[in-house]
Amino acid sequence: MSTWQVEALKSYLEQIHIIFKRYSLINVIEEGHYIKKFADQVGHLRPQYNKNGQMDFQEEDLLLLVHETRFAIANTILLWEAGLTPFILGRTDYGPFGQYFPKEVDTRFFFFVDDVFMRLYNFWNRIANFLNIFFQIEKNPKNVYFASLMDKLVSRLQHDQNFCSLLKFKEVEYRDIINKKRRVVVHRESSSATYFISFSEKFHNHDELLNLQQERDELPQFFVAQYQRMIQGLDEMLALIKGYVK
Repeated sequence: MSTWQVEALKSYLEQIHIIFKRYSLINVIEEGHYIKKFADQVGHLRPQYNKNGQMDFQEEDLLLLVHETRFAIANTILLWEAGLTPFILGRTDYGPFGQYFPKEVDTRFFFFVDDVFMRLYNFWNRIANFLNIFFQIEKNPKNVYFASLMDKLVSRLQHDQNFCSLLKFKEVEYRDIINKKRRVVVHRESSSATYFISFSEKFHNHDELLNLQQERDELPQFFVAQYQRMIQGLDEMLALIKGYVK
């Protein structure tokens, strides 16, 4: 790379790391020490459950997914702070009108929004995959999904505080926000298209436009909260295995 490319990349990564610190998006490996936590809490189960290296693979996959989600979230914050295009409502002799022309900052923002939603969905399925190694609910890994595995563990873990926390998360945020949004992105339309269509439908209504803009602008903070929930989910998963698997 040329000197200016190196400097541009360095500057970009510096901004990302500033956001990591400002929003407490910790590195789960270097700052959270989760490799040691996995070893301390479930490492003694390796002789029995690490068949074909499945414990090693799922642990690596989980932590890498958290790491990548952290990076995507930081990019939504960076682009949001750079200034997204507002939904402008004007007025002519014929009545009110909206005006929204997405710019590069908007399209990149929604790119990372979609990426975060996909990674959040994938993370919780990875949680289910790791739990399934030890609780052995599903014989075929292809049949393991977070929501269904939680339901099948209710009879065994319904009185455990960590499990109840995961179950509550599954029934609200995971089902109504993360998975619902993931289905839209995968099967129907990107977030960029969703917001443009919503704008087109609401451009004549000032209050609805403001609500739409607020919903968009609150996504980075929502993702920050979800990142903290991911880390909490790792702790709850490890506690369940340590407490109930011998």
